[in-house]
Amino acid sequence: MAVVEREGPKLKLVHLHRFPLKTLYANVIGYVKALCEHYTQVEAVYVDQTGIGEYIVEDMRKSGIPAVKGIILTMQEKEKIMTFLKQKMLNRQISIYHDNELIAELNIEKFEVTKEGRIKFSHPVGTHDDMLWAFALAVYATKDNAGKILIL
Repeated sequence: MAVVEREGPKLKLVHLHRFPLKTLYANVIGYVKALCEHYTQVEAVYVDQTGIGEYIVEDMRKSGIPAVKGIILTMQEKEKIMTFLKQKMLNRQISIYHDNELIAELNIEKFEVTKEGRIKFSHPVGTHDDMLWAFALAVYATKDNAGKILIL
């Protein structure tokens, strides 16, 4: 989970959280709802809808979480998201607080070009990239929204 806030032309990471494995979806939804109440100007809640994410998206909507949008992380969608993050970083429009796990995930993510010319992302065995993708998706959500962004 990552929350990004716009500060002029810059995007600032203001919240980052990794849920332990096997956390109940109801607990995740409750956490998101509490964050939405804390950050009163939430413009969008982008949710990784890959796999069983459709259930979570629907439950979030039923729970009254504002502006929920499910994103299926296909290879093409991941390429768009990471390209947008890279451009924001190159333009020095990203501000993150020091978080060892996020920094590690940013540094160890791998990519390869497939024979179709697409970019495929991966991380080494025994590592994670959940925080990286939450952060990247939060930054990507700012493409179409002007205010605070919340992402799962």
